[in-house]
Amino acid sequence: MQSTLMNMPLFGQYKKKAQAQLAIDRKKTSFELSEILYLEAVSNYTLFHFANGKTVLLSKTLKEFAETCLANDFVRIHKSYLVNMHFVMSYQTKVDPFVTLMNGTRIEISRRRRQDFELEVAEFIRRQI
Repeated sequence: MQSTLMNMPLFGQYKKKAQAQLAIDRKKTSFELSEILYLEAVSNYTLFHFANGKTVLLSKTLKEFAETCLANDFVRIHKSYLVNMHFVMSYQTKVDPFVTLMNGTRIEISRRRRQDFELEVAEFIRRQI
């Protein structure tokens, strides 16, 4: 069986400069949502992976971040990952589903979230037009 690899158009630009404010080391720090590649669950913590290679560990669950303002451009593809759709270069949903981000990171799409991911991709592209 041949797998299908779909290339998405790159939407590296946000229409507006969306900001988020997080408490890091007991200080509120602001950053643009366009700087976040993906979020990774680490037990009851969330590890933020930024486009510049920096990572920040915060003491909130991934579920809490998925329910916030991040929900518009971020998609839950696995129980442990929330990816920024602006950084998705390609994805495969047939055999061994995964997404590939602009920095080359490859993240598995869970079987349970595969169909939802495909719907989210279509919705994301529709919102960009």
